[in-house]
Amino acid sequence: MAHAYDDLESVVYPLVRIAEGMRRAQGRAIDPTRQAILQQAAMRGQVRPSELAADLDLYQSSITRQTRVLEDEGYVKVEADPADRRSCLISLTDHGWTEVRRLTKLGLDRFDEFMADWDADDVRTLGRLLTRLEASVEEAKRSKQKPPGRRWQQS
Repeated sequence: MAHAYDDLESVVYPLVRIAEGMRRAQGRAIDPTRQAILQQAAMRGQVRPSELAADLDLYQSSITRQTRVLEDEGYVKVEADPADRRSCLISLTDHGWTEVRRLTKLGLDRFDEFMADWDADDVRTLGRLLTRLEASVEEAKRSKQKPPGRRWQQS
């Protein structure tokens, strides 16, 4: 059975309010771009600035600027990419790993407060459904991507 717009509104509006609240709270703790760079480096081990820009839907200049700050603060190291000398690889330092663990704990502790009176099964169900929503969003993005190459080269 197809869903109605009222059903979608009951999902979208709370998600938007929650996301906006998280953005405001996150902005007080650390710049969201910096945090995203740290998280991506933690998940991937090493990552190119161009990959970060594509994944985070940001300009590469923003990634470069924030990476320099993170490097100056000792959170990341930046090394030449042996596979492509025009690029570099960003990875976490020990100090960076400590910061990622600190920020993760802050976030999880906050959500623990929000969901303190939730049943464990409800928390797992929400996690499963949000993961499914995230996969659907990624699939929708992929289906709308333009094919590589110039328009005149495409059939």
